[in-house]
Amino acid sequence: MTRTIFTAMAMLLSTAAAQAEPITYTFKGRLSGSLAGNDFSRSVVSFSLTSDTDTVFQPSPAVRPTLFNSAPGTLNFSVDGTSGTFDALYNAFSITIFNGNSLVGLTETGSNDLIDVVDPSLRGYDLRGPAGPVTNRPIDFLNFDTPLSTSLGELVLFDDDSSFVRFSASLAGTAVPEPANWAMMIGGFGLVGGALRRRGSVRARVTFA
Repeated sequence: MTRTIFTAMAMLLSTAAAQAEPITYTFKGRLSGSLAGNDFSRSVVSFSLTSDTDTVFQPSPAVRPTLFNSAPGTLNFSVDGTSGTFDALYNAFSITIFNGNSLVGLTETGSNDLIDVVDPSLRGYDLRGPAGPVTNRPIDFLNFDTPLSTSLGELVLFDDDSSFVRFSASLAGTAVPEPANWAMMIGGFGLVGGALRRRGSVRARVTFA
C-alpha cells in the first residue's frame, strides 16, 4: 500500500513539473531615434516580449519547417529607462536562412519586422529555451524611419551604422500548471490522503483461545 501511495505521489509531481514556462525574448542595445517628437542618440533601448513555451508553433511546417513563431503578445520597450508598450501585437520568430545561419526577430502581427538578429549559434533555435546573448553590430535589420505607435507616443528608429543590439532569451524558471492539471493534482492528493486515513483506521484484533 505504501509503495502504491508513493508511486501515485511521484506521478502527480512529475505531471506538475512538465508544464509550460514563461519565456522572455529580449533585444537590447544602443539605438538612435525619436520618441514623442524628442530625438535620442545612441541611447540604451530594449524590446522584450514574454510568451509561453507551449505557445510556440510552426505556422507552415510543410513549406518552411525551420520557421517557429511565438503567440502574439504585448511588446514592451524602454528608452534610457523610460518604459512603454507598443500598441500593436508582436511575435518572436526564428528561421534558418539560406546560408545556414538562423535569424531571430520581432515582427508585428500581419505586418513588417521590427528588428532581426542573425548568428550561426542560433541555427535550429525553436524559441522554446534559453539563447544568447548574441550581438549584431551593425544590426542585421532594423525597421527605421517608420512611425510606430506606442503608449508613450510615436516611436521612430533612425538608420545609424554605429547602432548595435544584443539578443537573449530566458526562462522564468518556475513552471505554472494549467488549471486542469491543478484540479487533477488536488484530486489526486485527496485520494492519497483518503488512502492514508483508511490505512490508519485499521486496528489489530487479538483473539485468545
